[in-house]
Amino acid sequence: MLPIEEKNKLAQQTARHKVMKMKVHEKSDLAVDDKRRVLVLTGNGKGKTSSGFGMIFRALGHSQGCAVVQYLKGDAESGERNLLQQLGVPVVTMNTGCSFKEGYCAERERVRAREVWLQTLTFLNDPGIDVLLLDEVTYMVARKHLDVDEMIAAFEARPANQSVILTGRAAHRKLREYADTVSRVDCVKHGLQIGLKARKGIEF
Repeated sequence: MLPIEEKNKLAQQTARHKVMKMKVHEKSDLAVDDKRRVLVLTGNGKGKTSSGFGMIFRALGHSQGCAVVQYLKGDAESGERNLLQQLGVPVVTMNTGCSFKEGYCAERERVRAREVWLQTLTFLNDPGIDVLLLDEVTYMVARKHLDVDEMIAAFEARPANQSVILTGRAAHRKLREYADTVSRVDCVKHGLQIGLKARKGIEF
C-alpha cells in the first residue's frame, strides 16, 4: 500500500498528464494543413545531420523520392552516404575539406559552394523529389558563399510536394523566420571533450 502522500502525488501527476494530453489532442485536431515543409536543425550540439538523415530514411520508407546535398562534408567514409548510394538515392558532396584543417582554401570553398548550389537548384525544381536534405548549408550562408534571399526565393519556387531540411550551426535569422519548424540541438556534453575520437556507426 502506498502512503497517502504518495497517492496524492501520483493523482496530481495523473491529472496534469491528462490535461497536457488533452491540449496536445486539441492542437492536433486543429492541424489540418498537409503542405510542404521547410525544417531547420541548428545549434551547437551533435545530432543535426543525424536527424536530417533520419527524416530522409523515414521518407524512403514511404517510397518517397529523396536527395541529399552535403555542403561541408568531404569524401571520407559516411555510413549514411554508403546506404543511400546502395539505394540509388542521389547524394552530392561539396568535398572541399574543413576550415580548421591544413590545405583549406576559402576561395575554393566559395566557388565549389556555388557549383553545388546549381546542382541543388536542379533538385529544387524536380517534382520527383519529395524530401531534400541540405546538410551544413547554414555555414555557406554565414560565410557569404550563398545568398540567403536567393535561397529563400528558390525554396518558394520549388514543387508543391517538396519538403526541405536544412542543417548546420548558426542558421541565419531569415532562414529561421521562413522555416515551418526550427529545432535547436544544444551541446550538454561531447565525447570529444574527454578524448573520444569519432566512431564508425556513431559519428560517421
